Parts: sequence; structure tokens; C-alpha cells
Amino acid sequence: MKMTGIYLILACLTLGMIVTVDVLSGTSLVSSLHSLRVVFDTTTFPESCIMILFAALPIIFTVADKFQQSKSPRK
Repeated sequence: MKMTGIYLILACLTLGMIVTVDVLSGTSLVSSLHSLRVVFDTTTFPESCIMILFAALPIIFTVADKFQQSKSPRK
């Protein structure tokens, strides 16, 4: 669960840095957020699937690790 939390914190910090650099360069906040959304509007379905898969990998590994720990015999 720690890995998922760290992953989410890093994702939020990265998004914050992108928006902050845009705002410091003179772009409005609304325009900066709009430019992030436009990237996802122009992707095709297979590209979207791959992006979702890569974004979900840390969560998948955390869930798989939880199930593996619960199935292992305890001493």
C-alpha cells in the first residue's frame, strides 16, 4: 500500500509542477489545465489502453502482492 501512496503522491507532484511552470511562464491556469486535457482527447483507443495499463501497473502489483502474502503460510 505504501507503493501506491508514493505513486499517487509523485503523480500529483508532477501534475503540480507542470501546471506551475505553465502559470509562471504566463499561461493562465484554465489554459494550462485545458492543454493537459487536450492530450487525452487526441489519443486513439489503443494508445489510451496502453496509457491506462501503465498507470495501473503500480496498483496491480500492490494488489497482487497483497494476495500473495495472504496465501503464503504463516509461521
